[in-house]
Amino acid sequence: MTDSTPAVPVFIGGEARRRRTAVLGSSQLFTSVGVAAGLAVGGLLAEDITGRTSLSGLPTTAMVLGAAVLAVPLARLAARAGRRVALTTGLLIAATGSGTIIVAAAYSSFAVLLLGALLVGGGTAVGLQARYAATDSVEPHHRGRNLSIVVWASTAGAVLGPNLIEFGATVADRLGLPDLAGPWVLTVAALLAAVAILRLGLRGRGPIGAPRVPASIRVTLAAVVSRREGLIGLVALATGHAVMVGIMAMSAVHLHGHGSSLTFIGLVISIHVAGMYAMSPVFGWATDRWGATRVISLGAALLAVGALATMMAGFADDRMAHSAAQQWITWGLLVIGLGWSACIIAGSTLLSAGAHLGDARVSNTDVQGTSDLLMGLAGATAGAGSGLVLALVGYAGLSIVGICLLIPLGYLLIVSRRRPAVVVGG
Repeated sequence: MTDSTPAVPVFIGGEARRRRTAVLGSSQLFTSVGVAAGLAVGGLLAEDITGRTSLSGLPTTAMVLGAAVLAVPLARLAARAGRRVALTTGLLIAATGSGTIIVAAAYSSFAVLLLGALLVGGGTAVGLQARYAATDSVEPHHRGRNLSIVVWASTAGAVLGPNLIEFGATVADRLGLPDLAGPWVLTVAALLAAVAILRLGLRGRGPIGAPRVPASIRVTLAAVVSRREGLIGLVALATGHAVMVGIMAMSAVHLHGHGSSLTFIGLVISIHVAGMYAMSPVFGWATDRWGATRVISLGAALLAVGALATMMAGFADDRMAHSAAQQWITWGLLVIGLGWSACIIAGSTLLSAGAHLGDARVSNTDVQGTSDLLMGLAGATAGAGSGLVLALVGYAGLSIVGICLLIPLGYLLIVSRRRPAVVVGG
């Protein structure tokens, strides 16, 4: 078969599909527990090592950048050697990074901490790739649901992980390590457990489809944006992630600066995370039932409404009691989490459905790796720039910037309504 001959899709049966989804979801549960446990103390460890609060956000930024940098190499590895090899390789890189951070904590080295955080980004990259793995050889009307279940599996991990800090400190004490190194010990254990699940549970070692030379990022982008559906999916991922990260990253800073307790801030972030993941199966079902662009439209609307609520919080702190601002932020971050979920689920499903069709040089894994790279860079840029925006125009202004970022996506969605709705796989 030549590259110019359309491949006949071969779909896996229902039992095999459910089994693979369960394996991917289980591994993602352990991955998210590990990464969340470490992430919860990453900033505290940076502050403890450097003595400067201003540097506490750099480990998180390094993780986001690490995920972006590893996205394309892991996708290409999946195309050559199969999903199992790619996913386990990313997790082993993340486990190595976690071990590096333990060394950084033991020797109080900030540079080693940042290096470890970059490597831990591999765990995040694996989580992103796992959602695409759930759609491999799956019939179109099941893709959204399968993908969303793997994303949903992150919910328990994201909630449980930060609550293991105290237990981690106990583990660190028994090992003779600093308290803040403890959660990273748990991270190593959780990531290795995820590796074992994938090694035992995922069948098949071969590549995805016929072996081919990976397309460059430039060629892949050109193929994706040449089709309106691909462009919408790509913009939805990048925009949804940028808006969410930009506003969320500075919400804790804003709340703390206006007198909110750390307990309340933790509760708000937990509610936000619940919004990001808990409703994933619903958005997956809606994508399969009504089409990806309609769910992306819903996600964009939710992001805009959530940003309006956080904007009101900024004005409330200037004109009203802080308690009112706390309520606006709580509801705003919850709705932003829901909007992010809708955009990520529907956008990823749209891209997995063959956004590159028409260019035989580009494979599904090329599209997936490139889209995750852009999504990660968008989030990292938004997170790094949000502090400057907050300092210049305040929290309300930051929210307005978030709304403005949605304008290109809104335009694409409005234009797409002139054509038949995009149904995944149709």
